[in-house]
Amino acid sequence: MSELYFPSLDSSPDNGDVPNSTAELQGALCGLLCMNPQANRNNWFNTLYEDLTPDEDEIHELTALFDATVQSLNSLDFDFQIMLPEDNAPLASKISAMSDWCHGLVFGLGVSGLTDETELSEECKEYITDVVQVSQISREELEETDEQDNNFEEIVEYLRMGLFLLFGELQPVEDNSNEIEH
Repeated sequence: MSELYFPSLDSSPDNGDVPNSTAELQGALCGLLCMNPQANRNNWFNTLYEDLTPDEDEIHELTALFDATVQSLNSLDFDFQIMLPEDNAPLASKISAMSDWCHGLVFGLGVSGLTDETELSEECKEYITDVVQVSQISREELEETDEQDNNFEEIVEYLRMGLFLLFGELQPVEDNSNEIEH
C-alpha cells in the first residue's frame, strides 16, 4: 500500500479528536470494519473522528484507503499490510507506527461497538489483549538491535494475521453451499 499523507492529521492538543498518524487511522478503520463491514466508504472517518475535517484531496485518499483496506481484508491471499514506515526507517519509527496502528485498532473497535459482552473466542480475546499491550509501547524504551528487528517483523505478522482472525470471527462469511441453483 502506498504511503498516504494527511495534513489534517495533527496531534496537537487543540486539534480535537483526530488520529496521530496514518497508521493509527488505518488501525481505526480496521476496527470499524471488523464491527461494521457495511461502513460508508464516503464518510467512514466521521464515524470514528468527528473532529477530522479533511480537504477534498484527503477525502479522495481516505476513500482509497477504505477501498484498499476492505479489499485486502476480504482477500483470500491475506495481503493486508499495516501502514508502517519503509523497511530502511529506524526501528523506533516503525515500532511507534505499529503502536499507533494498535491504538487505532482498539479505538476503532470500541467506537464501533465492541464491548466486554461481545462474544469472542479465547484466541480473539488474547489477540485484543496483545494489541492493547503493543499500543502502550513507548519509543523511549527501545534500543535497536538485530534481534529486536526480527522480533518486530514477527509481531507485525502476528498483528496482521490476528486481524484476519478477528475480522473473520466478527464478520463470518456466509456459507451458501446449501443453496440450490435452478
